[in-house]
Amino acid sequence: PFVLLVGNHSSGKSSFINYVLGRKVQTAGVAPTDDSFTIIAPGPADRDQDGPALVGDPDLGFSQLRQFGPTLMHHTALKIRSDIDSNFIMVDSPGMIDAPANYSGMLTKDARVMDRGYDFTGVVRWFADRADIVCLFFDPDKPGTTGETLSILLHALSGMDHKLLIVLNKADQFQKIHDFARAYGSLCWNLSKVIPRKDLPRIF
Repeated sequence: PFVLLVGNHSSGKSSFINYVLGRKVQTAGVAPTDDSFTIIAPGPADRDQDGPALVGDPDLGFSQLRQFGPTLMHHTALKIRSDIDSNFIMVDSPGMIDAPANYSGMLTKDARVMDRGYDFTGVVRWFADRADIVCLFFDPDKPGTTGETLSILLHALSGMDHKLLIVLNKADQFQKIHDFARAYGSLCWNLSKVIPRKDLPRIF
């Protein structure tokens, strides 16, 4: 399977990857630790490859990323790990930020490109189209959907309900059930404003 992980910075994506793979592959921390799309794939020996080399190798299947420009190339990396299941690929995305949005809450394409130097939403859509599962991570401190998060939900992940899993991560940090209920309710409220459904998708 091909799994794409998306979420705000410090939402636990890197920790999730390390837990699933049973080893430290990504650096985890409260502050933003990575601003690259990191492709984690199986191979005969551990090795890392930078974005230009990754995109330049037609056998790896990521050559189309070249369309998003040179800035993305330097914010993309491949990590081959020898002890990963032979049919398992994970992609860790840069933590989303709450950039200024227009009056409707949606970032324009120009604003999205200006923010990072490339079309972040377009790149997420490119990976999501190819993924079998897309995990969208939220954490108790940031259960909202504003700025870049809102733009991703509206533009990059629209029409992908069949493969989208919404995860409220770090649930073990709640000291009281009241705190959990408040964060869960806030997330549901914010999602209801951008997901055009009468019933919200299940939140894990």
